[in-house]
Amino acid sequence: MSRFLQFGNQAQRRLKRTQRHLDLRVKKVRQLEAALTGLSDQGLCERFEELRLASCDIDCSETSESIIDQAAAIGTEATARIMGFRLHDVQVKGALATAAGNIIQMNTGEGKTMVCGLSALLRSVFDKSVHVATTNAYLAERDHQSVQPIFQLLGTTSAFIGPDSQPADIKKAYRCNITYAPGYMFGFDYLRDQLLIRDYEAVTLGRDVLSRINGVNFYDKLAQTARNSIIVDEADSVLIDESTTPLLLSGPGITTSDAALGAYLKAKDVSLRLEIETDYTVDETDRQIELTDQGIDTIHEALDEYGRLELCQPWSKYITNALYADRFLICDEDYVVDDDQIKLVDQNTGRIFDDRSLRTGLHQALEAKENLPINPPNSTKARVTRQRFFQLYDMVCGMTGTAVGSEAELKHFYEVDVVPLPPNKTCKRIALPDQFFTDWDSKLAAIVQDILQRPQPRQPILIGTRTIKESLLIQQALAESGIDCKVLNGIQDDSEAELVSGAGQIGEVMIATNMAGRGTDIKLSDEARTVGGLHVIGSQRFESRRVDLQLAGRAARQGDPGSCQFFIAADDQLIKDHSPSLARKMVASSTTDGQCSRDFSNDVKALQNHIEFTGFQRRIKLVQQEGWLDNVRETMVGN
Repeated sequence: MSRFLQFGNQAQRRLKRTQRHLDLRVKKVRQLEAALTGLSDQGLCERFEELRLASCDIDCSETSESIIDQAAAIGTEATARIMGFRLHDVQVKGALATAAGNIIQMNTGEGKTMVCGLSALLRSVFDKSVHVATTNAYLAERDHQSVQPIFQLLGTTSAFIGPDSQPADIKKAYRCNITYAPGYMFGFDYLRDQLLIRDYEAVTLGRDVLSRINGVNFYDKLAQTARNSIIVDEADSVLIDESTTPLLLSGPGITTSDAALGAYLKAKDVSLRLEIETDYTVDETDRQIELTDQGIDTIHEALDEYGRLELCQPWSKYITNALYADRFLICDEDYVVDDDQIKLVDQNTGRIFDDRSLRTGLHQALEAKENLPINPPNSTKARVTRQRFFQLYDMVCGMTGTAVGSEAELKHFYEVDVVPLPPNKTCKRIALPDQFFTDWDSKLAAIVQDILQRPQPRQPILIGTRTIKESLLIQQALAESGIDCKVLNGIQDDSEAELVSGAGQIGEVMIATNMAGRGTDIKLSDEARTVGGLHVIGSQRFESRRVDLQLAGRAARQGDPGSCQFFIAADDQLIKDHSPSLARKMVASSTTDGQCSRDFSNDVKALQNHIEFTGFQRRIKLVQQEGWLDNVRETMVGN
């Protein structure tokens, strides 16, 4: 423990030195900026180009930092000319810290879009290629459009890559100084390049001759020319929560007959005959299903009844997939059915994936469960975890509102430090005590009553839910009580951003799954400020406290008034899945209205800390396994 405390103290001292140094640099940038006001736009552009040339011949970090400070002064002056306002000191400080290779923590509403743009501009002085990764295509396009005129003024090329971008446009975009795209697009383009490289290297005889005959350099065909630096928006969500989720480049697999697809329906029928404990066991915590010896005998007896089936994997896998789909995958929580298709729900963000499917036959088991047409499974052509992909960059940096608490993991995997920044204006958010209940019904009734009896009438309210199903249940309960509300449950697009931006209007009640609309400012009307600002209600706590903070952070931006409160029940997923003993204690303390007589806040925090640490350990093991598999593959290729 003493060694841990010593490490923590050292980190704190290092952070204080960093903060003091950044404050001094901001003062220097302001001095340099003042001297640029009389320069023409052309002169500003030429000065920026001079810095690019000077960066090619630097001999120490001190010189590099001086160039960055001068570039920051030019960037802030260009921003003022284009946008009509000057970046405040915290934004400049954030850009300097990010460009130095850190993850910065900024409060919501502090203007991360401009910080990100200035950071990209500063990195472009040194790097041939700067990538800016956002959580979705809408935000990438919006953010790029906001800052592109600043880049143009300084002679810096930039582009946006989205799902509809054509191959020629994608290659052109990567040749720009700065490229904006959703993070997964960078990963998929990398995988496509790897497939091209694999095919090229497979032609071992005469490939160089063929290349010369065709007059085309093979490497000119690749999309990504370099991976110098990447700036990751919502860095904690991407680099931690989604880090071990693989990016899979899939294509049509082996032609599958109707008989082969019918095996999934037969597996579903057999699974419904099985009895828990007798034929299979369930591990609720690890979400595992295992057939017993008797269960294995039962399913193979059923297989004998069907005769010969065209199976793509062991029959037992078909059965366990059917059991898993029935027991663990819940409609309107883990997936939705839309136009006879299964669409998965991102458990980290609550958004719906249009083009993602489950592997190893589980997606087909889910289609069978919902009595939908069974689609042939795709085959994986190439894969990489997000974590391993981001580690390919020379520098990873970024920004988020909730990085503090994850310093150890970010340092371990990406060699980055977390630099928390003070708000430009003091946060006035009022965090009300958590309320605890025995079950969902009593909690739902309390949420409705809280809205009906708010001390400030017509105060705007945002209710954050974990699942789509939960959002619909709350909507129904509010409607029965005469409360009109809007629901955002998963699809991030222009309309969602427009809706969530209006959540700060007087009398507005909005329900949003998890982080729907994240990245969009909720601006308060003047009247809403007079009644206490936006009030955020969390319908339960999440496994990660960072997600709770992200939800609470929707209220009280940029010095505005606001408040937040969480409602927690013993049958919430967090408690039910991870601490049945805590659930029993909560039920034992219940009163007649279903509310708990005790405060379990410390118990919940301890549980979240345990889950986050366990997740960290699991990610370390997964990375070790990935490294081992890579070594095996390289050995096999080498032989």
